Amino acid sequence: MLTRITTLTALTLTAMAAPALAEPHEWTLDLGHAHLGWEIDHMDLSRTVGRFDDFQGEFLIDEAHPENSKITVTVEAASVNSNHVGRDNHIRNADYMNVPAFPTVTFTSGDIHMTSETEGTMAGTLTMLGVSAPVELDFTQVADRLYPDFIPNYDEIRTASFEATGTITRTDFGMDFIAFPGSPTGTEIDLDIHFDLVDCASLPADKAQTNVPCNWGYVDGFKGPNEG
Repeated sequence: MLTRITTLTALTLTAMAAPALAEPHEWTLDLGHAHLGWEIDHMDLSRTVGRFDDFQGEFLIDEAHPENSKITVTVEAASVNSNHVGRDNHIRNADYMNVPAFPTVTFTSGDIHMTSETEGTMAGTLTMLGVSAPVELDFTQVADRLYPDFIPNYDEIRTASFEATGTITRTDFGMDFIAFPGSPTGTEIDLDIHFDLVDCASLPADKAQTNVPCNWGYVDGFKGPNEG
């Protein structure tokens, strides 16, 4: 979930005429372009697929030394959405996520290792149901560029997009509910993550007030594109 915000040096940065940053720099999660998905086995039939609809993150990225970057993500457990009301209510109860007792899930990054200019691995700690366990994510930087100038209120903002995958074992967190032998719920949960980060911190103050990805989802009543 990070990336070549590593060798964003010569080629990309020169092309964009943006200076390399010498220390961690805060980026903003574009909530209009962020997806935190999961899927799990269902009796070796079609896999059950879902997502979380409410989450936030803090991204302190060190482009020169990606290993010094720090990422934290907080997920509202009640926002689980598998497109099935009955199943989601069950996931929220004490058999699975026990939302009343443990309303949030958190991820904190640890070791970050680049395997190429655009790919790497990120070790971290996931805390769920009051239990913390290690997790590792594989990530790819898909792009790093400016929004085109013809899109209103995007201000040619610099944007970096990422994809990440990983697998967690639910029983590692005490989520060991088994309805019956051969239960339809698997134990391995695959993560599927897509998101854009935008460099709101580098915008002039007047632009920061009206920029769409810097405000959409953060400011009550803020209108996104084509909302009227």
